[in-house]
Order: sequence, then structure tokens, then C-alpha cells
Amino acid sequence: MSKQTVLITGMSRGIGKAIGQTMLQKGYHVIGTARNPETVKDKLEGATYLPLDLSNEQSVEELYEHIKDTRIDILVNNAGQSQLGPVEESDMEKYRYLFEVNFFGLLKLTKYILPQMRERKSGTIINIGSLTGRFALPYYSSYCATKFALSGFTQSLRSEMMDFGVKVVLIEPNDIGTSIVPEFLCRNEAEYYPMANKVREKVKANMAHAESPQIIVNAVVNAIEKRDTKPVYVAGGNAGLLKFVKRLLPDKLAEKIIRNSYDL
Repeated sequence: MSKQTVLITGMSRGIGKAIGQTMLQKGYHVIGTARNPETVKDKLEGATYLPLDLSNEQSVEELYEHIKDTRIDILVNNAGQSQLGPVEESDMEKYRYLFEVNFFGLLKLTKYILPQMRERKSGTIINIGSLTGRFALPYYSSYCATKFALSGFTQSLRSEMMDFGVKVVLIEPNDIGTSIVPEFLCRNEAEYYPMANKVREKVKANMAHAESPQIIVNAVVNAIEKRDTKPVYVAGGNAGLLKFVKRLLPDKLAEKIIRNSYDL
């Protein structure tokens, strides 16, 4: 049986790179994307790197032209960015940009890959979301909005593809050590600044003690290798506890717990 091919977006560092490394060790052909592959340090030996800027439709189209004759067995939509700041201080262009990167670019790439999986009635699509796709954190409105959208999209697509033998899984990390730093969108003189900065500092503190990306890699491997997968996997930090809290506690109490966790 020939090796399977996995396409991983955002493989230059962090979670994407960790996934790529494990897939190579397991014998998969690995194609990874980065906005500027030529600047990627410590590239994974044996992997193919291709350029992709999810905020640019032409870039997504060019990637597809490059791989359209390649059988993609597994698509891991991992690339993404983050923003932190109050709604009033965040320009509409910032919202649009983040949706392009975290949602619409992912959607366009997925639509390109779906036909071949549907036709052969096999394949796996794994979307790396966030626990903020079920918890609306203060001062993360743009990021949370993209992850709520991704959650709904993924779970709907999962049901659609069941009739065609294609697995679709959402993985929601929480407090994972990555090099992604949220773009801070708040002026020092803004009335919101003390609270927004408090959230920023809390996030920095959490990241300093965050778990290794390997826990997400394990969830990805699970989703690929298990025949019967769950719709959603949560992983990292106290993700399991938070999922329990969200399901059982009244919304108002859950909201209070979240605000307290950021000293608000």
C-alpha cells in the first residue's frame, strides 16, 4: 500500500510543525505550507514546503494549481492568527482580515480538496479550532467569532461527508505553547486599555506555562487513525474541565468564571 499524503497548513512552526514531524516519523508524505517557505528555519527533512497566504484568494488558487494532480488523503487546516482588543478599537478591516485567514481561506482550500475525497469515498479533514470557539473570551471578539464560525462549519461538513466516507474532525486546543502572539488592538489612551492589557498579560502568563503542542499532535493522530472518531476533541490545559463547565453550568455563572479567570 502506497504512503498516504497529508497536507498541513501553517507548518513553519508550533502546532503545524509538530504535526508534520510526527506524520513524517509515521511514514506519511508530508506537504506543508508557509507564507514564506524560503524563510522557514529548521525545515523538516523529507517534507515539501509550498507558499500559502490564506488571506489572499489568489495564493489559495496557486496552491491548488500546484497540488491538483496530487492525491491528498488528509487535510489538516492548522494555519491561523489571533487578535486581542476591544470592539471599539478594532477596525473593520482587522475583522475582515482575520476572517480571511481563519475561516474563508480555510473554506476555499477545503472546497478545492473535497471533490477528490468525495469521488474516491475516503479522506480525512481535520480543522484546528480553539476552545474559544465555545467560550467567548473578553477582548477576543474577532478571534472568537472566527472560531465559532469554524466550529459550526466543521460540524455541519462532518455530517454532509458521512455519506461519502470522508471523516471530518474539529480539534479545539486550550493553552498550548506556540509562537503565535495576538495582535494587540488598543490605544494606550483608550478607556478600555487597563482591562484589555490585563487580559493580554494574563494570556502571556498562561502561555509561559502552557503545554507542549504534542498533546494536539496526539489528538490529530487519533483522528486520523481511528475509524470511529468523535466530532470534536478538546485538548490542553484544563480543556476537559472547561468543556464540562460549559455544558452543565448556567451561562451567567460560566461567564462570571471566565471574567474572574482574567481578573476582570
